[in-house]
Amino acid sequence: MDLNRAFRVFIWNIRGFGHEGRRRQIKEYIRLEAPDIVGLQETIRQDFSIAELEGLSRHKFCWSWLPASGHSGGILLGVKEDTFEVDDMDRGDFFVSMSLTHRQSRFNWEMIIVYGPADHRRSAEFLLEL
Repeated sequence: MDLNRAFRVFIWNIRGFGHEGRRRQIKEYIRLEAPDIVGLQETIRQDFSIAELEGLSRHKFCWSWLPASGHSGGILLGVKEDTFEVDDMDRGDFFVSMSLTHRQSRFNWEMIIVYGPADHRRSAEFLLEL
């Protein structure tokens, strides 16, 4: 199986999931393009409701997120459950990851979404975590 054609990935630094226009763009894009993996950086959100996340796609996704720190950061990672089995999830101060098994090919790998600190005084901490 050609894994380059096996699934679709959508990654975007959205600079604020709270903006209605951006949420609408995300929802329209996900419904039109049907990605298997969605990674959003700089959500500037502390939390997401299940209903809100389920409303993004017509497909069932497994979601994980990292809350924002004040008015910066925040990560949202989701994978389509029809495409992937989620074997494990992890998150740190600067990343969210999922260990995945592609259902069709049985290929195992890890998807990691990273967002670095806006405060450069935390750069060493960021690099050590990665």
